[in-house]
Amino acid sequence: EDAKMDCMVRPLGICELPALLALFAYGDIEDMLSENKQKLAENAIDIFGLFYRERLVGELRAAYVCEDRLFAVRGCRAYLYAFRVHGDFQGRGLGKYLLESVIDILIQRGYSEFTVGVEDANDRARHIYKSFGFDERLARKYEEYQGCGYTYDLYLKHSV
Repeated sequence: EDAKMDCMVRPLGICELPALLALFAYGDIEDMLSENKQKLAENAIDIFGLFYRERLVGELRAAYVCEDRLFAVRGCRAYLYAFRVHGDFQGRGLGKYLLESVIDILIQRGYSEFTVGVEDANDRARHIYKSFGFDERLARKYEEYQGCGYTYDLYLKHSV
């Protein structure tokens, strides 16, 4: 509870993207920065940062458009991904705080459905998402990012 009092969740601006390097070891940093600058400029995504006393300690991205409409439909369904909390800040409820805050922001923007992808081995994320009502399995998916392949389940949550 104490840690949350010193936290704030807000969308990152394009100039703040390099701060994400503290949360994940990207294989191709320039590619990540370029891709996300473009998506932010097109309003295709938001990257919500979890700040603890001005320090970025977590992120959760929301995609609003996707070729596969199972993931996202602008104004209705948002796909939440890249859910990370820095290792030094895990186990304090900050991940749940971040997820709850982002869902609340998106509900205020008119979104009523949310999807997440959960890898088989990520029991911590699976548990958090289930506790938030992500219990409808939509599909089994596979994708690659910077040379690494991921197989995961796509889950849906309705806000009401």
